[in-house]
Amino acid sequence: MADLNFNPVIDRYDLDTAMHPLWEGDTVYNESVMFLGKNDVARLTFEPEKVLSIRSQDLKTEYEEGRDYIFRDGKITLTEDTRITFIPEELYYSHNKESDIVLEAMKDGERREIFYSESIWKYQVFVTYTHTKDRRLFIPPDESASFTRLRGKFERGEDVTLFFFGDSITHGASTSGFFKTEPFTPIYTVMFAEYLAKKYGYTVNYIESGLEGTPPLPKAPAVFGDRGTLTFINTAVGGWQIQHAIDRYDTYIRPFLDKYGCDFFLLAFGMNDGFRTADEERVLYRKAIDLIYAQKPDVELLLVSTMLPNNDIVNGWFANQGLYEPVLYELSDNYRAMGRSIAVAPVTSMSRWLLETKRFRDYTGNNVNHPNDFMARVYAQVVFKSVEGI
Repeated sequence: MADLNFNPVIDRYDLDTAMHPLWEGDTVYNESVMFLGKNDVARLTFEPEKVLSIRSQDLKTEYEEGRDYIFRDGKITLTEDTRITFIPEELYYSHNKESDIVLEAMKDGERREIFYSESIWKYQVFVTYTHTKDRRLFIPPDESASFTRLRGKFERGEDVTLFFFGDSITHGASTSGFFKTEPFTPIYTVMFAEYLAKKYGYTVNYIESGLEGTPPLPKAPAVFGDRGTLTFINTAVGGWQIQHAIDRYDTYIRPFLDKYGCDFFLLAFGMNDGFRTADEERVLYRKAIDLIYAQKPDVELLLVSTMLPNNDIVNGWFANQGLYEPVLYELSDNYRAMGRSIAVAPVTSMSRWLLETKRFRDYTGNNVNHPNDFMARVYAQVVFKSVEGI
């Protein structure tokens, strides 16, 4: 097995650094923040003790303390002549003429349109800093007992197949790798799979589905060793809801499970289902899970709860998403009682914890419902912790 100890790399995408758990140690690497206007104060997960680096969105430019920013009393502010990217207030509180999506938030007691863009992450920067864990931690639970067959196959060097299905977040939006721009941070499912492959010395083979709307995947295998092959299949489609897992099962899921088999199935919906009640979501998730188990009774299944959408929006989107994680836990408990191997990766709880100190715009890729590079890394970290327990 690979040694997962690492030397952090912050001037480009690096798998080990990206997968270093946010909740471990006293250093956070490349946490994103968006300054709203030049007078804004950075909002980070922890109160920084020492700022080690602030870098541009592509990680190429490192900004200078004193010249570009001031760090004093645990706060990061911009200088008058800063080179650090920020989003002007007049832009943030405006409508993006290139989009027909209208978002509204409260400002000074009035409803104001706010900026929506699939490239709003271009206004963010990345901060690496030390801290003293000045707040309670949220640590995802160890669910590795539900994935003993998968881990057993890895330990024996047997080939494995991982299948991913969900909405636009699992599809890959809005990471830099998805948009083929620097620093080319991959989608969270790729980071998760490649970190598993690195741990066990495997090669990842990516299967292009050929289906409309499914994500583009790396063309070449990712080689971390020759102990075995990890077959990676992702047929997630942007905009889809859990109902699509039922309606499109025979096209987007069944053929691949028949052809390649399946050791691990990740199911991740909820963001686009916010108009449904918890009871309605429970019924649909149960139908989807039953379809999977009917075809593959021994598959080990992970239900990933969604990150919360922009909690500042007052004209939709922020609705019932926060109600679904308990439903997933309830379903998981019920299926476990029937002898199934199933668990929950609680990204909703992680998202809620982050929002206690950060603002949604600090880790979004579009300002409404997509993660940026940092939040995609958090997704991958939570999923890895759930499966491997470390």
